Amino acid sequence: MKLKDGTTLLLEIKGQEDNQDRAKHDAAHRWVSAVNNWGKLGKWALHVCRNPNLIQRELEYILQMPGRTEPVAEA
Repeated sequence: MKLKDGTTLLLEIKGQEDNQDRAKHDAAHRWVSAVNNWGKLGKWALHVCRNPNLIQRELEYILQMPGRTEPVAEA
């Protein structure tokens, strides 16, 4: 999802998590870090929601972080 501050938020919603999921999340964190260091694709952030019932609360928390504003559109 693209936030109004220009950040692209990569959001994964997972229920039960296994070792393969954790490896994928580690790789995604490394990718986001590399893309942000490169700087040519804008700012990216990653969030993994492990309880789909809490997605609304977690999005509200993310949007309250300094520099964050409401989503422009959901992807």
